Amino acid sequence: MTLPERTESGSLRVLVIGFLTVVLVVGLALVMFAVTRAVSPNIDSVDALANSDNACVTCHRNTTPGIVEQFGHSTMAAASVTCEDCHVVSADYPAAEAHEGTYVLASPTSAMCAKCHGGEVAQFNASRHGLPAYVAVFGTEGLSQDLLDMYAAIPEGQFAPDKSRNAIAALEGPAITRFACESCHNVGRPAADESVGQCQKCHLRHEFSLSQARHPETCNNCHIGPDHPQWEIYTESAHGIAYATGGDSWNWDAEPGTLTVNDFPAPTCATCHMSATKDQPVTHDVGMRISWNNRPAVSIRPEVSDA
Repeated sequence: MTLPERTESGSLRVLVIGFLTVVLVVGLALVMFAVTRAVSPNIDSVDALANSDNACVTCHRNTTPGIVEQFGHSTMAAASVTCEDCHVVSADYPAAEAHEGTYVLASPTSAMCAKCHGGEVAQFNASRHGLPAYVAVFGTEGLSQDLLDMYAAIPEGQFAPDKSRNAIAALEGPAITRFACESCHNVGRPAADESVGQCQKCHLRHEFSLSQARHPETCNNCHIGPDHPQWEIYTESAHGIAYATGGDSWNWDAEPGTLTVNDFPAPTCATCHMSATKDQPVTHDVGMRISWNNRPAVSIRPEVSDA
C-alpha cells in the first residue's frame, strides 16, 4: 500500500527539481545576455570598408588596423568619403609629405574639413576655441595679417589686438608647454596653410562619432583643473549627477535638430553650448549662447544671446 505513495512522492520531487532547473537555466541565460549586451560591440554597425580594395585601406589594415576599423564604422565612410578626400594634397601644398607615390597631410587641417563643413569651420573661426585659445598662450607675434584680422574680429581680439605671449608659458618654454598648455590651447593653432584649429581635438579620429562629441568627457579633456574647473562644476551639479546615474540610456545618436528631453533628460556641455534643437540651430561657436563674455576688460553680451 505504501508503494504508490513513494511513486507519487518521487514524481513530485522530480517535478520540483525540473522546475528549479528550468528557472536556473533561464536565469543564467538572462544574466549572460545582459553581460553580453554590456561588453559586446554594436554588431548592427555596418563596416563600410569590409570589402574595400582602396590602396590606403589595404595597406593600413596591416599597419594601423585600429583606424581602419574605426573609419569603416563611421558615418563619413558610409557617405563614401575616402582617405584621399581628407589626406591627399598637391606636392606644393604647405606641410605636404611624400607618401607612397602621392602627397598627404599626416594630420588634415581645418581647411580640409571646410571642403564639406564650411559653415562649421567659419563658426569655429569666430569662437574662443579658435585663435583666442592659441593667442592666450603664444600671443599674436608671428601671425600673418589675415590671421590678425581674424583675431581682431573676435571680442577677445578687439580688447587685446597685440597680446603678448603668456608670461608663464614664456618662462616654462616649449619643452614644458608642449605637454601642458599646448595640449589644449592648440585647438586654435594656425596650420601651415593658415587655416585655424584642430577639429580632431573634439572629433576624435577616426570614427568622428556624434555620440562621442556630445559626451561631456570629451570637454573634460581640457575643461578641468583649478584654473578652469568646468568639469568639476558640472559633475557636482544636478545635471552632472543625472548624467552620471542615467546617461548610459540616453539617445546619443539623435539627429541634430531633433533633441528633446526624451533623448537627453538633462543637459551636457554640448546641449547648452552647441547642439541644435527645434528652436535653435547647431553652432560651433561655443561662446555664442553665453549670456556674458567676461574675458575682455569690460564684460560684454555676445550679440546672438540678445536675439
